[in-house]
Amino acid sequence: MEIWQKTKSKLIAVWRIITAYGVFLALLGLFFLKKLFWLTKKIKVNSDFIINKIDRLMDKIDGKEIGEVSRIYLIELAMRNLKSKKMRAVVTIGGMALGVGAVVFLVSLGYGLERLVISRVARLDELKMIDVGMGEVATSKMNDAVMDKIVKMEGVSEVIPAVSMVAKVKYKNSVVDMMSIGVDEKYIKAVGAKILTGNNLKDKKDDGVGIISDEGEVAGWNQEVVTAVLGTLVEKGLTAFNVRPEKLVPIWNECSRESEMLGYITRQEGGYFGEKRWGERYYVGDDRGVVGQNKKGSEQYSVWIRTKAPLWKEEKKGVVVPVFGGNSYQQWEIGCVAQTDVEEGEKLKGFDNLDDYLSGKEEQIVDGRILGLTTTATASATAVATDSAIETNLFETVVATDSAGVEWVELKKTDQADNKQKQLSFDGLPEGEAFISSGMLRVFGLNKDKVIGEKFGVSFIIPDGLVPGVTGRLQSEQTDYQVAGVIDDESSNYFYFHLGDAKKLGVRNYSQLKVVGKSQEVIPGVRKEIETSGLRTVSTLDTVAEIEKLFRTLRLVLGLLGTIALAVAALGMFNTMTVSLLERTREVGVMKAMGMLSNDVRELFLAESMIMGVGGGVCGVLLGVVGGKLVSILLTSVSVIKGQGAMDISYVPWFFVSFILGVSFMVGIMTGWYPSRRARQISALNALRYE
Repeated sequence: MEIWQKTKSKLIAVWRIITAYGVFLALLGLFFLKKLFWLTKKIKVNSDFIINKIDRLMDKIDGKEIGEVSRIYLIELAMRNLKSKKMRAVVTIGGMALGVGAVVFLVSLGYGLERLVISRVARLDELKMIDVGMGEVATSKMNDAVMDKIVKMEGVSEVIPAVSMVAKVKYKNSVVDMMSIGVDEKYIKAVGAKILTGNNLKDKKDDGVGIISDEGEVAGWNQEVVTAVLGTLVEKGLTAFNVRPEKLVPIWNECSRESEMLGYITRQEGGYFGEKRWGERYYVGDDRGVVGQNKKGSEQYSVWIRTKAPLWKEEKKGVVVPVFGGNSYQQWEIGCVAQTDVEEGEKLKGFDNLDDYLSGKEEQIVDGRILGLTTTATASATAVATDSAIETNLFETVVATDSAGVEWVELKKTDQADNKQKQLSFDGLPEGEAFISSGMLRVFGLNKDKVIGEKFGVSFIIPDGLVPGVTGRLQSEQTDYQVAGVIDDESSNYFYFHLGDAKKLGVRNYSQLKVVGKSQEVIPGVRKEIETSGLRTVSTLDTVAEIEKLFRTLRLVLGLLGTIALAVAALGMFNTMTVSLLERTREVGVMKAMGMLSNDVRELFLAESMIMGVGGGVCGVLLGVVGGKLVSILLTSVSVIKGQGAMDISYVPWFFVSFILGVSFMVGIMTGWYPSRRARQISALNALRYE
């Protein structure tokens, strides 16, 4: 209990000291504010009302009991004492100002350089953006469905897609591989691309679709458009078909590439039977000359074939193995394949659709052809059927055995099939506008003022995965692009083109997404949520964080250097207060003899030290800020002469100003603590006898 009482007493004493110093600080601030308004009266500005308000507020804050000396009076008396020794006060406050000014000046350079570097690295808008790319999971794709999912996340403002591809650029007699980026108008604004000459990229209403032509001819010109309903039969009856010799065809759960991909089907002896249905426009192939569209003409559909087939999976590039279900049997599923990937044969009469056909036959496989509801096939049976069915110029058949001793067939692509590259053709005419970087301009030795309207040939190399359901790299036919604008970027060689041109080549998956957040604060949470989907994110905030970490250390070093000057100034101030006490010992005795309490004497000396501390702090902040701005002006003059623009390398945040003034106040208290304590302890009689 006694320990608690002692602790309580000490806490109360500490609180009273903190409160007293806080009152002193507030009164000092109001005192100097009142003096400022007194000065305005000299220029005939009526400020009596404000001065009276300040006086009332100071009286209320002071709160001294009857018989005690008012703190306001102590502050005024301290000011008179300092004025009586003007030179000493000026030197002491000046030393304090130099110490504080050194700290402010050096730290302001640290903050200013940090802001300058960050402004050169990233614009303010870029701090609210996230660049999303493909993650380590190969199955994760970035398409319109992923964009819709991201844009619904909390804190996301919009999502902007882009497609990056290498392009073979042919200009006059030279051919150069150049990076090309398919973008829209929003992307150009998001990256802050500056147009030197020409026009800005403007979105077009027709984004277009794309196709693959195995013969290298432009497809889509003679297509018959018919009215259709999504998901319905194109025609009654079943069609025999087989996979093309050089194809490994994906089979989808529904007639859409947005649905789940079940696996692959391969060419087999006897082929398959299936029904034709209208499905998603898959943008790849010639559509057999027929394209469906709804009555409004707002949506287009392609022909899909719905069938039941054994599934295969690609274990690694060029090697496919069966997909096994339970009991080590190859798995069979009903799914859809694109009509363009298969060769059609005869019609099967007597059945309206696939479901009727499957439900009306017994389970059996004859000569490799699906004749009924067959849910499984043994590995050995599949091996026999497949071995005789796969074309030898596409696959090599290899028998493999798993850890349980079950044999299966691996189908390996031959070099002949691997080397055959598909050629993409545009579905319709591309926009053909190119917005080239000034770096690309330099590569071809062109003049930015004369390049607008120049044409060059472009053949795009589409990476694996951008066209759904198609594996391997693709190359587009060569087409002419015309320079419509020049981007200010000397460091890189690339050109922008309309995103719609990429879609006319069948591109449905994007290379990157630029996610724009509503504020900088939501970026970390949005990144974490996106990364849970298997995608990779990069933000300019990462670079900014590293820069801030570097300059945080630099500011600490600069601040420590400035603190040395501040420490020297504090010692000088302590010396001044000590000498002042020795000189005024008799004065202290007189004040005590006249009835001033020892605590009031102590507060008088503290008031003098705090006035010098706060005064030195204010002057030091002004000195440091002005010094930093003078250095910035000097560097700016040199920079402008060299054509680099203005450079502001000095910046002092308000929180740092408040911190410095607080430190100055604390220095005033610490340097005045010992002299004020000695003044309190001096006996009035001894002080009067002091010579």
